[in-house]
Amino acid sequence: MKYIFASAVVLFLFVKNVNATIFYISTTGNDITGNGTISNPWKTLYKATSTVVTANDIIRVNAGVYTETMQCLLAPGVSIEGDGVASVLKSTLTADFIPLLSAISPEGTNGNQHISNLKFDGQNLSTFWGINIAGRSNVSIHDITMVDFKDRGILFNGRNDNVDGPPSIYATGNTLYNSTILNSAAYNTPNGIYGRGAINIGGQDGMLIYNNIIIQNQRPNGFNGWPIKYLNNGYLKGVKIYNNTITKIPSTSTFGGQNGWDFAVELFNVQGLEMYNNTIQGSLDFNYQDNRGVYPYSIYIHNNTISQPALSAFRESGIIIEFSVDGLIVENNVFNNISSAIAFYPRAGTVIKDVTVKKNLFSNIGQINNSEGYMIGGFNGAVGSWAINNFEVYNNTFISATGNAAPFFAVNLTSSVSFTVNAFKFKNNIIQGLRNNAIVSNDLSKFTNSQIQYNDLFGNGDNVNIFYYQASATSLNSTNTVSNNLAVNPLFMGGGNYNLQSSSPLINAGVNVGLPFSGSAPDIGYAEANIALPVKIINFSVEEKNEKNILQWTTATESNSSHFNIERSSNGQDYEVIGRVNATGFSSSNLNYNFTDAAPLTGINYYRLAMIDKDNSKEYSSTVSILSKSNQSLSILAAQLSTGKKDITLKIASTQNQKATLIIFDQGGRIILNEAINLQKGVNTINKITPTISKGIYYLKLFTSDATAVKNIFTTE
Repeated sequence: MKYIFASAVVLFLFVKNVNATIFYISTTGNDITGNGTISNPWKTLYKATSTVVTANDIIRVNAGVYTETMQCLLAPGVSIEGDGVASVLKSTLTADFIPLLSAISPEGTNGNQHISNLKFDGQNLSTFWGINIAGRSNVSIHDITMVDFKDRGILFNGRNDNVDGPPSIYATGNTLYNSTILNSAAYNTPNGIYGRGAINIGGQDGMLIYNNIIIQNQRPNGFNGWPIKYLNNGYLKGVKIYNNTITKIPSTSTFGGQNGWDFAVELFNVQGLEMYNNTIQGSLDFNYQDNRGVYPYSIYIHNNTISQPALSAFRESGIIIEFSVDGLIVENNVFNNISSAIAFYPRAGTVIKDVTVKKNLFSNIGQINNSEGYMIGGFNGAVGSWAINNFEVYNNTFISATGNAAPFFAVNLTSSVSFTVNAFKFKNNIIQGLRNNAIVSNDLSKFTNSQIQYNDLFGNGDNVNIFYYQASATSLNSTNTVSNNLAVNPLFMGGGNYNLQSSSPLINAGVNVGLPFSGSAPDIGYAEANIALPVKIINFSVEEKNEKNILQWTTATESNSSHFNIERSSNGQDYEVIGRVNATGFSSSNLNYNFTDAAPLTGINYYRLAMIDKDNSKEYSSTVSILSKSNQSLSILAAQLSTGKKDITLKIASTQNQKATLIIFDQGGRIILNEAINLQKGVNTINKITPTISKGIYYLKLFTSDATAVKNIFTTE
């Protein structure tokens, strides 16, 4: 969760443009006599979007609830800003396929605009769509809350029509971040039994989706769509989805589609897709994936947690690959409380090429009363011939569920149709708790040039034979190698920690597969012991330019480095992640990096770097600090919200005597407290009584006529 709420402190800070004219709407405004000025505002967003058409201009939605009776059409270059959840947009429109806010242009149009700090309310599923962006590039939607839309929440379409297929001009530069999307995706409606998305994307090149909370579990079973879904058959290039919380309602289906599907994300026709640092409940389903020589991979899934709250009697999947795949990397993920972790469902002629599954933890894998669990499988559901060519499974740890939920096998390469397996490499893995063997196939004669080596089998039904096959199946031919596999207790740390103890017989017991290791040889399993730290930093500094803080650092060496998380604090103790910069990976010469904090906190800003390597090891840099020159008149120094005492205690710094409004709201946008307070110059201690609240994360907003401060609060007991 630390990644998801990293940017909460910059909610509601409005983008300024020196060339922009700001037009206002207010609940006390007038569409007939108003002129959109701050002193004489309009009353509706419809009036504003119909009137404001000049690029760089901004429509400012003052706090209040606006119920639009007409569809709002947003011109290219025009942005919309509000007061966060206090600026609420609703619509009386109920017709199918009609959004509250529409931004449609010819393909390739430069939108150059943002929609931010607003709440979109679908009024208990009465409004069909929330926001529809079509044909435009460089559109940013951020810091919004969207709830209760009937069919779909936000649509980003490279096309400007509703025809399936790639656009003639892909949309570029679109972003969605720091937003909360709830209950805005349908399944099984009168328009068809298929899933929609709370977020829908198609025809995008380089789109970024990050730091969002997307939850679709509020409707009855069988009626929840997907948090993220393709649009017009997808066609997505270089898209990155990271640092999100993505939640789909748990499955209640004994077979796919019975009560909906367990998909949290479903994407078609992808190239160069990267998903990382997400917390996901539900499966990731991909169709038609190809790197086409442009990207080093078709899909790269790393450093995610894919988990269910508890093991289920129903099938809960992790990653699903349908049709062919060319270049799939699944690395450094945690799969927990699910049945089928990585499933392949081939069709006729499917080729599964250049797949790498490495350094993942698979824990409590299985299905209650069914034994339908595996690390890699699904091939037995193929509807046509298929082939594997170069499939590497290195340094994973697989821990099966117990009792009647324990799977029979970890890898199932069984199929009732014609298949071939070439260069299947299974090395340095720990397999524990199965009913039978690590790998099963119904025809070993189909294997060529495969290597099954240096794995540890412990606590399985059969620890002697790594393969299980029917008596009629032939044995492996001489092109294949099965050797140096162990059957020893790995000696985990225990208590759910699957790192190895220092006395583990698996330390230095593996074979070199190209992954970094710390001893004389790699360890077996997903967590290498005593691995060297990834980066040596020789300089880290911060300076202020144009009310922005510019961070710069230099690395002298890098070894297996993945990325830098930039962390910020107002007190030098409590840090939050505000950004990420990818590292080079391997270098012995000086490399320079930088990051811009475009919205520093008022007062002192403390910064540090979390240096993350590709095995998820972490080291912190030294801390640097700078005094912000912002003229904002107030800041939140500390906040504590208690579930036991039903109160909140705040420390607020104010540069003057002034009145302010205090709002507390939860992740769903529900306002917990909304009160006026009086601030004295200096540090103020404020205590307020709150209604009964549950444990969780809440947002606190404090604003005056000319300043806004926001902080996220983790409740205490």
